[in-house]
Amino acid sequence: MKLELERIPVWDGVRSGSECFICDLMGEAQGDAIAFYLGSSVMNPETRVRVNESGFCPSHWQMLLAANKPQGLSLMGDTYLSTTREKMKEAIGDLRRAKGARATKRAVERYKEQLREREAGCLVCTAMEGRLKRYLFTTAYLWEQEAEFRSALLASKGFCLHHFSLLIERASDAVSRGRWDAFVSEMTELEEKNLDRVAQDLYWMTQMHKSENRDKDWQGAEDAHRRGVDKMTGRNRVIDPV
Repeated sequence: MKLELERIPVWDGVRSGSECFICDLMGEAQGDAIAFYLGSSVMNPETRVRVNESGFCPSHWQMLLAANKPQGLSLMGDTYLSTTREKMKEAIGDLRRAKGARATKRAVERYKEQLREREAGCLVCTAMEGRLKRYLFTTAYLWEQEAEFRSALLASKGFCLHHFSLLIERASDAVSRGRWDAFVSEMTELEEKNLDRVAQDLYWMTQMHKSENRDKDWQGAEDAHRRGVDKMTGRNRVIDPV
């Protein structure tokens, strides 16, 4: 498997002290993709063709909207909606012409299926997925190739459960044959250690809300609820992960 290494962002991520630096990197990838599709590229015919064919998932349409770039979004929305209506013209016509319960049911099912197919693509998710593959590959590759990186990784706070799962799976493409089991074992030990830490912080937060403990030290657990959710679910996830 040949992928371009992402040494600098992965190294910076490992040193960041984040609960999951892959989540952080994916946030940057998402922001870059949103900015790209709302920037000057919107005037590029090739970009518009890609938008018309693939579009965006509901979450990323909403992120594009929240960016408050009405001109670029209206240009994409205009041609995307026109393309959508053309692709679904027959299915919409069937809904209008259907007579009787059986024909109406078939028309509704056809419309539902065509809408599902139309909403299946997302250019932002695709861009994020490409970066995610490189980040996961680079993390595992550097673990084997650079002792300094391996030490930094083992001193990190690990990953969210979502990206941990993807990392140990994809590592089989990045490390040499016979080393995958060692990587999985070492990463699992790192993950369990950090899950224990977050679990302890969450427990202590529950105790700090008891009246008898209100004068005690929070011991760094003030944001345990946020870190706990991030650890369990991850952030900036690709809808159809690698």
